Formats: sequence, structure tokens, C-alpha cells
Amino acid sequence: MTKILWAVVALWVSFGLGYVIGQAQIKMKTAQKQTEVIKNVAKKRAVIQAEPNASRAELLELMRSGEL
Repeated sequence: MTKILWAVVALWVSFGLGYVIGQAQIKMKTAQKQTEVIKNVAKKRAVIQAEPNASRAELLELMRSGEL
């Protein structure tokens, strides 16, 4: 009886560890995606700011649309 109990406990512990490790990997992937998004936004911002003669109205419109 105790061997069966230990087997069940070991099984639950392994499931728990697998879940925790999976969650950690998901967090790392999410952080990497957010870093990529930040880099892309910085590139787009540099392109927009490099354009000559951007008026205040154009900049406000870009900012409201989320591009700046």
C-alpha cells in the first residue's frame, strides 16, 4: 500500500514540476516577444522622426494612432 502511495505522490510531484517549468518557459517567450516589439517600435519611431517637416498636427495624429 505504501509503494502505491509513494508512486502517486511521485507522479503528482512530477506533474507539478512540469507545470512550473512550462510556466517559466512561457514567461521567457513572452519577454522575448515584448523585447522584439520594443525594438520594432524604436525603428518605426526613428523612421518617422527622420522624415522632414513633420507638422505638429501630423505628429499628434501619428501619436493618437499609436505609431509614434
